[in-house]
Amino acid sequence: MQKKRIINLISYVLTFGLCAFLIWFSLKDVSDADIEKIKFSVSKANYFLLIPIVIMGVLSHWSRAVRWKYLMEPLQMYPSTRNTFLTVMIGYLANMFLPRFGEVIKCTLLAKYEKIPADKLIGTIITERAFDVLCLLLVFLITFIIQVDLAAEYLSTLAAKYNANASNGSSGWVLISIIAFLVILFLFRNTIRQFSLFIKLRQIVKNVLAGIMSFRNMKNKKGFVFHTILIWSLYLGMIVLGFKSIPETSILGFKTGFSVLSFGSIGMIVTPGGMGAYTLLVNEIVSLYGIEKAMSLAISWIIWLVPTIIILIGGSISLLLIPILNNTKSNAHETRNYTE
Repeated sequence: MQKKRIINLISYVLTFGLCAFLIWFSLKDVSDADIEKIKFSVSKANYFLLIPIVIMGVLSHWSRAVRWKYLMEPLQMYPSTRNTFLTVMIGYLANMFLPRFGEVIKCTLLAKYEKIPADKLIGTIITERAFDVLCLLLVFLITFIIQVDLAAEYLSTLAAKYNANASNGSSGWVLISIIAFLVILFLFRNTIRQFSLFIKLRQIVKNVLAGIMSFRNMKNKKGFVFHTILIWSLYLGMIVLGFKSIPETSILGFKTGFSVLSFGSIGMIVTPGGMGAYTLLVNEIVSLYGIEKAMSLAISWIIWLVPTIIILIGGSISLLLIPILNNTKSNAHETRNYTE
């Protein structure tokens, strides 16, 4: 038990150390002139757009709660939408501070207040994540299809850099390294299969496939698909409205939004709540569309901060409300039974 606690502590320290490094890395080249540009741009921001952005953010979490309920129906579990939404918000809040803990705590709380088995809820989380992975892959595909020209330009830039390195003789070493790596993988494939990382990756693949197969047993397939599309559409809409909030990025539209949604989602996976990773990736992506670095940095922080604040405030309120509301419901139920 003590060893496990030490490992968890080291994991948390390394995780938040990575967050701190990524934040520092994204800000290290910001000059005083850039800071003044950002301040001036933020002072001219259209803060009225925060209202629809916040509404869309809260609606996306509500939609996720409803979609989660659809996954529980085949298991004969019918929790209230209110409790499901509150636990979803609490789960997001927990993930900001303790990586992966949010999934556990939201299942535990919903099981407690709705009197349903927590172990069965874990299976629904696996299914939910499986479909999120599929949606992210689809978003990447759409991003590439609608921006083939930009992708080609970016790849040609990478090719030019590679050719420049090739002229210096470094490409030979790269090729030798790749071949050596593949040979090592082949020779030690049986040993690699025993590694915990490989076992975890294999389990993830199995879980994704199991989640996809469970879709066949779902009663409300249309509702599940509708809310899945709604969730990702709201994410995209929040990003595009974020672009419109400051003059320098107001020219950006849905194409850039798809790019930010794709790579930003990777940032949200890499670190808790996307701290550091999200803004770093979005900053690089937005700058590809001709936006100067100072403004791409500003917008990356804006479109990360607003959803994060929604989670911090909404999750905290949900944490306070859920015992109060359920205690009230329990008292009302007991009073009704007594009068009867």
